[in-house]
Amino acid sequence: ERDQPFFIYLNYMGVHAPYQAPKHYIDKYTSHMWGSNRERKAYAAMMSSMDEGIGNITKALISEKIYNNTIIVFASDNGANVGYCADAEKPIRVEPGSNYPLRGGKRSVFEGGIRSVAFVHSPLLKRPGRSLRDMVHVVDWFSTFEDIISDGGAISARYKLKERNPLDSISAWKAIKKGTPGKRKKFLINIDTRGHIKCGPERPFKAFRKNQWKLIVGGGGPPNGWYSPYGSPISSPHLPYLQLYNIAVDPSETLNLANAYPQIVVELLREISIYDSSMVPSLRRKRIDISPWLKGSVPTPLKLSDPLSQQDLFEGEYQSNMV
Repeated sequence: ERDQPFFIYLNYMGVHAPYQAPKHYIDKYTSHMWGSNRERKAYAAMMSSMDEGIGNITKALISEKIYNNTIIVFASDNGANVGYCADAEKPIRVEPGSNYPLRGGKRSVFEGGIRSVAFVHSPLLKRPGRSLRDMVHVVDWFSTFEDIISDGGAISARYKLKERNPLDSISAWKAIKKGTPGKRKKFLINIDTRGHIKCGPERPFKAFRKNQWKLIVGGGGPPNGWYSPYGSPISSPHLPYLQLYNIAVDPSETLNLANAYPQIVVELLREISIYDSSMVPSLRRKRIDISPWLKGSVPTPLKLSDPLSQQDLFEGEYQSNMV
């Protein structure tokens, strides 16, 4: 309905393993892409397929005459798959992605694994066609979307929670819309207490970013080399227990400054300890029994996750047309 607000959350399974695409997409790419990595051509074809799908959505918005009042956010969850991975099907699988010149890739905490692509597109942007250099964490989309809906708080919410826990999310809407400086200055990258991630880090690791500084504790890889799509990978040097990088001047993480700036290392270790002390136990690799909630039927997303289905959480009356 053109006069009603809407929110679409669309997850594409591509571009992702297994690397498969219809033949007419694959045929668009030249034969030289096969080379030593036979899956890179299919990888590119999957990207073309996804691009066409997003284009179809944009065309629909235009044809329905709601494009001018719509905001499109495209974001990825992690860097590309790179390097080599042994599994049961293929003793050595050459991953087709590349984050070069950034280091590492998916499953690592190097920039190639955590610095993922994103863009925001809308006629509502005051300063379009520019790059945002500020830090934005994935959790920041929550508060950013809240700001978009409320126009930065100018529009009152139609319903509100009685109680709300503190949020890690920081809105980036002003930085995106107007180009003002972003508010985020630090974030926890990860705390992994187990290690032994398939095709990834083999020992526990932690990582934290504050301003230009990034601290990695415990290795943080593999993958931890530099993987160019046009040549042989550049292997990583030995991974020391502590690594400190100035991301502002060395985004490729080539120079470990931990020995040169011990006071920065201590400061970031203290930041990590705050999160470490309040962290809940990991559920990774644990089987979760949801049968008590099923009650003989498969629950719908509305029953599981829609807060409006629990009116006692809200102040005021709830109207069904809010959904």
